[in-house]
Amino acid sequence: MPVARVGTRTLFVKLRMRWVSDTDRSVALVSLEIATAAFVLRTRPYGESDRIVTLITETQGKVTGIAKGAKNSRRRFAGTLEPFVHIHAVFRQRPSSDLAFLVRCEFLGAFRRFTSDLERFAAGSYVLELTDRMVLGRESGREVYRLVAEVLALLDGGTPIEPVLRAFELHLLAASGYAPALHRCRTCGTPAETAETIYLSVERGGLLCRACVPAGEAVRPIAGATAVELARLAAGPLASAAAGASARTLVEAAAVAEHLLAAVTSGPLRSRDFVARARVDSPGALR
Repeated sequence: MPVARVGTRTLFVKLRMRWVSDTDRSVALVSLEIATAAFVLRTRPYGESDRIVTLITETQGKVTGIAKGAKNSRRRFAGTLEPFVHIHAVFRQRPSSDLAFLVRCEFLGAFRRFTSDLERFAAGSYVLELTDRMVLGRESGREVYRLVAEVLALLDGGTPIEPVLRAFELHLLAASGYAPALHRCRTCGTPAETAETIYLSVERGGLLCRACVPAGEAVRPIAGATAVELARLAAGPLASAAAGASARTLVEAAAVAEHLLAAVTSGPLRSRDFVARARVDSPGALR
């Protein structure tokens, strides 16, 4: 009789129908172990000793799984289920459940500066929360994992925080399918650098020149220089994000990015407020 048998043609758990003998039935529904590099996005306790862990992985997108006995485990999960730690995760994806079973995690490395610098800890926490909010299940490929790895390394290495966060936000929007048009008017194509003021239309996912703003449409005026900087951050590598922008331009760029993200995420991100309060020059600084 036909039963489900685990296939081995891809890294995903693949089921296929084959005629097998009775002796094969005991192994027919055993799921494959999948191994991949990953970063922990968040964890929460489950029961007395287990933890529910969400990972952004190199090969499997975003994975949420249960780590049995993680609270007391010194061999399978010791020191790995924490933020800013690079790990090698091994898990099984059960066909009947969306929740993976974490078999073990191995330590690959850690970003140390986050534990000694509150401002960078806040920025790193924002990166992890935003990634978790923007990525739905297994939809992301290697691009998001690489973005997270690169931005954490830059923050840990001392790169100025604000420009690299703006660049990360824009690159993450693009990787998630929400790339805004920031270099020219979406309607007529007028280059943003030729306008003293241009208008952000969140509904249209980009910029409009004054002549193309429909009557009654909600728009946000922004300086042409800010539009140029946003386009540069969106197009260039994260490592070059800190080159050239004024503090005033970055403040306005942060507001634009926040509006774009709010349109595609549900509810506020708690870590964004944490980033603001952790700044040295913040009136309510946590110092």
